[in-house]
Amino acid sequence: MRKFLFLPLLAGGLLAGNAAQAQTTQGTRVLGLSGGDFTFEKNSYTKRFSGTLIPSVGVFVADNLAVGAALPFSYSRLKLDVADGTSNRGLSLGLLPWLRYYVPSESKHRVFGELSAGGVLNSTRFKGGLSGRDDSDTYVNFLGKAGLGYSYFITPAVGLEGLVAYQLNSGDRDAFGGGSLGLNLGFRIYLPKN
Repeated sequence: MRKFLFLPLLAGGLLAGNAAQAQTTQGTRVLGLSGGDFTFEKNSYTKRFSGTLIPSVGVFVADNLAVGAALPFSYSRLKLDVADGTSNRGLSLGLLPWLRYYVPSESKHRVFGELSAGGVLNSTRFKGGLSGRDDSDTYVNFLGKAGLGYSYFITPAVGLEGLVAYQLNSGDRDAFGGGSLGLNLGFRIYLPKN
């Protein structure tokens, strides 16, 4: 009986080892969704919410090397219950082509490096305050990122991942600009070429 159970387990283990490499072979398509910068704060004077979602698509152009594009969407809102109810809202939508390289491995645990650069359309609105003003602005910034990540393949076609990246934004430091270190968590679906 033990021999009978051992053979299917051995075959499954061998196939899983090959499948772990198959996610990152040439021709495999990738769909992903990640998020980060989620903040919620509420106290006597302040209500604040912010968050970023990043859908992405790509394809492996060589084994372990993928290219694609991400569409980061960010929203932030700040409301102060002082100075006659000041509120500030920010929206951003970008297009970031990316390049990702996975360190070759047969494991479910994969390490990768990622580079991306592109443009981000930002929209801000300030309302209220003692002067009662209502201002808005729209502008485009350059955004570049470089990071290291980790993927854990829960199935041969789905990976959970985390990415720590340094990003540099060409905007004004007071509104979306400057450099920062961020963490994004998400998942990717790997669709083989077949």
